[in-house]
Amino acid sequence: MEKAPRAGEIFYVTKDKPYQVITLGIHKETCERMVIYQALFGDYGTFVLPLSKFMEEIYAASDGTKVPRNGVKEPCGTPEIPPADEKSDCRTGDITDKMTVEKDEDSLNAEKPPKPETDDKISEILLKFLDADSYTEKLEILTTNIKKIDNRLINDMAASLDCIVEDGPIDKRQQELIYCLKQLSRFEVRNR
Repeated sequence: MEKAPRAGEIFYVTKDKPYQVITLGIHKETCERMVIYQALFGDYGTFVLPLSKFMEEIYAASDGTKVPRNGVKEPCGTPEIPPADEKSDCRTGDITDKMTVEKDEDSLNAEKPPKPETDDKISEILLKFLDADSYTEKLEILTTNIKKIDNRLINDMAASLDCIVEDGPIDKRQQELIYCLKQLSRFEVRNR
């Protein structure tokens, strides 16, 4: 059997009907692993299948299996989806009574509220940096606020410049960002 699907993977029933795996879950009563996925067309319905059935239908190796451009196998059959006009338990949205859903660490971190004190200072510096019209101005903002710069801010600034700053001590990372800005400022057009 192939490896289990991961959150975010996209598969196709037909070329024009993509589905995306949202997460994996466990049935509350039977402890059976389930796949929760969403249609990326039409009414964007959300569906649940047992992992074993999902793997059989979606990743089964048969003569009809095709690999599209993105490298995801095209399934040989269609998943069983109840018709839209039928009222079933999976359409009511009361899935939490029947299963608990595993959440990955990223989604748990995204739900935590940010710390307001540090984010205000960082965002103020970052906003000034992003609003600067030239690399020279950006360099000046960076050097005047060097004591307030942390790893997150370095990552944000480097990303805005399409610059890579390697992990390491904060002093070294700051110097790499300064070097990057100096190199970019060399190619700026200056009024004479």
